[in-house]
Amino acid sequence: MKKFLSMVMAAAMVVSLVPATAFAASSDFKATAKVVDAQNFPVDGVKNPIGGSELQLTLTTADTTKGVDSLKFTVTTDNVVDLVKDTHIKDKSVYVRYDGADVTESFETITVDVTDDNEFEFTVTEKSEENATQFERGMVIGIDLSKMAMDKTSKGKTATISVDSDDATITNGDDLVFASVESKGIKASVKDTVDVATEEVAEIKELKIEPAVGDTLGAVAKNGTDIRLKLNSGFEFVKSDLTLSTDKGTPVPDVAWDDDEVTFENIGDGITGAEWFKIAGLKVEATSAKSGSTATIKVYVDGNDTVSVEVAKVVDYTVSMSVDEDEDVPVIYSGVSVDNKGITDDSDHDALEVTIKESFAGAWNNSKDFTLSLPEGVYVADEISTSTDGDFKLTTSGKTTEQWFQDAYDEGDYIDLTFKRRTWEETNPNDTNKDDPAEISFTLKLVADPNFEGDVVLKLTGDAVEEQEVTIAKFVKPYVVEAQQNDMQIDYRNTEIPTSVVIKEAEAGLWDKNTEFRLALDKIEFDDEGKIAVDDKSGLEIKDNEIKEKDGVLYFTVDSRSDDEPAVVTLSGMQLYMDRSLPAGAYDLDVYSPTMLGAKATDKVSAVDGYLSQAILKPASEKENKVIADINDDFYSETAKAGFVNIVTAGREDTDSFTTKVVVPVGEKYVISGETKQEIPVPAYINADGYTMLPLRAVSVALGINSNNVLWDQATRTATVMYGSKIISMTYGQKVVYVNAAPIPASTSVEIKENRMFLGLRDLGNALGVTDITWDAATKTATLNGNK
Repeated sequence: MKKFLSMVMAAAMVVSLVPATAFAASSDFKATAKVVDAQNFPVDGVKNPIGGSELQLTLTTADTTKGVDSLKFTVTTDNVVDLVKDTHIKDKSVYVRYDGADVTESFETITVDVTDDNEFEFTVTEKSEENATQFERGMVIGIDLSKMAMDKTSKGKTATISVDSDDATITNGDDLVFASVESKGIKASVKDTVDVATEEVAEIKELKIEPAVGDTLGAVAKNGTDIRLKLNSGFEFVKSDLTLSTDKGTPVPDVAWDDDEVTFENIGDGITGAEWFKIAGLKVEATSAKSGSTATIKVYVDGNDTVSVEVAKVVDYTVSMSVDEDEDVPVIYSGVSVDNKGITDDSDHDALEVTIKESFAGAWNNSKDFTLSLPEGVYVADEISTSTDGDFKLTTSGKTTEQWFQDAYDEGDYIDLTFKRRTWEETNPNDTNKDDPAEISFTLKLVADPNFEGDVVLKLTGDAVEEQEVTIAKFVKPYVVEAQQNDMQIDYRNTEIPTSVVIKEAEAGLWDKNTEFRLALDKIEFDDEGKIAVDDKSGLEIKDNEIKEKDGVLYFTVDSRSDDEPAVVTLSGMQLYMDRSLPAGAYDLDVYSPTMLGAKATDKVSAVDGYLSQAILKPASEKENKVIADINDDFYSETAKAGFVNIVTAGREDTDSFTTKVVVPVGEKYVISGETKQEIPVPAYINADGYTMLPLRAVSVALGINSNNVLWDQATRTATVMYGSKIISMTYGQKVVYVNAAPIPASTSVEIKENRMFLGLRDLGNALGVTDITWDAATKTATLNGNK
C-alpha cells in the first residue's frame, strides 16, 4: 500500500511540472474547411495555373484555443502537378483574417514545407509577447491555391485538396474540389426543393437553366431550339400560368403541356447573349409517388447532355409531436402541489418541452379538432409557457398562445386539452411570404393525485392527425405504505388490528416539519390510537411522539425532518369501532397527507377528501382560478391497502356454532372428528400455490353439519352449505366465497379433485366461522377448534 501511495504522489509531482498548454485537448479544438471560388473549365479551356481558388479554415471553437500557441496542418492534393518539381505553394500563400481584417503580420511565423510530390504542411505560430494576437473563434486561415496546376485535364477530371491536423479536429476536410473540367452544355437548379404530399400539388421554387461552363445560354440554345422538361414516374405537371425571364429580356416561346412533360418551343428567339433562363410558377403533383420519393426534372436541349435537378420531395401529410430525446425525463412527486407544500423538494413541476409541427406548410388541417390527453389523475396546473415558429398564428384576434391553451383546457373539462377547429391559421405553401411549416413548442406544469405513480404519457389525437404519444414526466410517491390484509370478525368496540402499518419516506429529509399524515378506513372508524414508532437511524421525530384519533381518523405530525436516511414509521395496536350493521367483505385503508395536498387549517381531521387549493389553467373569460377540487372529488386520498380489513362473519353470535375438534392430516384418507376417526374418499393436499386444501363436505360433516345441508349443483359447479342463519356458497375456479350473498375474498381459488370440491384451509374456516385454526408444518396436519 505504501508503495502504491508513493507511486501516486510521484505521478502527481510529474504532472505538476508539465506546462498547462500541454493539456490543451486537441479534440476540443475545431476548424471547418471549405474551398471558395472553385474553378470550372471546359475541356479546351483549362487554365494552368488555375487562378482564383483558395482554401479557407475557419476556427469554430472559442475558449479551447487559449494556451495553444501554434497550429500545424497537413494538406494533401490530388490531380495536381508535382509539388516538388514546381513550387506552387509558398509562405506568402497563407494569410490570416479576423473580423474581416488581415492579421497575418500579427503572427510570429507562417511556414510552408512541401513534404511530398502531392503533400505540404503549413504552420501558424503566435507571437510570444503579451497582448499579441491569439487564435480566436471565427478567425480564418486561408491558403491561396491560384498557382496550382492540374495534371490531367480531360472531361470530368477534378483537382481536390484534403486537410488534416494533429492539433485540431477538421470538419469537412476531405476531397474538396477546387478545379474541375466539364463539357460544354447546360446545368439546371432550383432555389430549394419543396415538400409535397401524395395527391397534392406544390409549386417549384424557380427553375434556372444556364450554361455549364463558358458560353452564354444564347449560344447553347440557338434560334429554333426547344427546351423540354420531363418528370419522373409518380409525378405530373399541373398546367399553370408561367413567368419566363432571362438576363436579356422576357422571351415568349410557345409552351406545349403534357402530363409529365412541358416543352418550350423556339426558345432561342430573342435571348441572344443571355446567360440564364428562369421559369417561375411551375407546379408539380405527386400523383402516385409515396412518402420519401423525390421529383426529378430532366432538362433536354438539342446538342447538349441531358441534366437532371431534384425539385420536390414527397412527405407524409402529417403533424408530428416530439420531445428532446437527449433531455432527462423530470421526476415529480405525486399528491403534492406546485409549491411543494409538506416536502422539501424544490422541483418546479415542469414537464419536458413538447413540440408539435407539420411536415410541410399546409399539412396541419385547421378544420378539424385535435386533443392532447394526460393520464387519469394528472392535471395541468398554474401556468403554461409556449413558443411558436414557422407561420403559426391564432385566428382569434388579440389572443396569446397561452390563452389558446387555457381555452382548450376549459373545452376539455380540465381533464384534456381540446383545441377547437379554426382557432389557428393554416400555413399557405403557395404564398412566398408564408411557406414555413407551422410549429409550436410548449411546457406543461403538472400535478398528480396521490395514487398516480409512473410515466406521464401525453397523447395527441384528432381526425386530422395521427395518434401519437410522448413521455413528458414521471411521478413518484413521497411515501410508500406497507400493510397486510386482516381477516376479522365484527367485535364492536376496541377490536384490535393484528398487523402493523408501515409508512416509508421516499428520500432522506423529504418530509418537512409540521407535515401531517392521516389514516382512515372506508365505513369503519378507528376507536383507539395504538402506538407509533420511528426507526432509530433516520433522526425523524413525531410531534408528542404519539398518534392521535379524532372523528374516527388517526393522524400524526412530523416534528423534525430526517437526516441521513429515509424515515420508517410503524403504527401498531390500532383498534376499531365495528358497527354490527357492517356487511361482510373488504374495507380499504387510506393514508394521505392533507399538508401536501394543501388542506385548509380549518379542515376537520376526519375530512378524507381534504381540500386542494392548487390552481389549474383557466380560460381568459374566467375571473377566478379553478382548482383540482372542481374536477375530481377523489383526488385527495390514497388507497394504501385494498381490503385492509376483511370482515369474514356478520357477528360474534355465530362464532361458537361449532365445538367439535377436527384434525385433518394432509395425504390421509381420514379425518378425526372429536374422538372419532372418519374415512373420506379423497385426502387433503397442498396445491400448486402452497395452500392446504380441505375437502368441503368431509370437513363440514366432521364439524357437525348435516350432510344433507351440503348441496352440489353440477350445472354451475357450485357447492352450498347451510347451517343456522347462514348460507355459504362457492363456485369452482373462483377466488371468492359468498356468505349470505356477501362476497369474501379467498386466498386461493376453489378447486375440484377426483369429483370432490376443495377449499383453502383458512378460507373454509372463515366461511364457516371457525377462528381457532392451527397448522403443524412438521406433521402437515390442520386442526380446527383445537382448544375445544
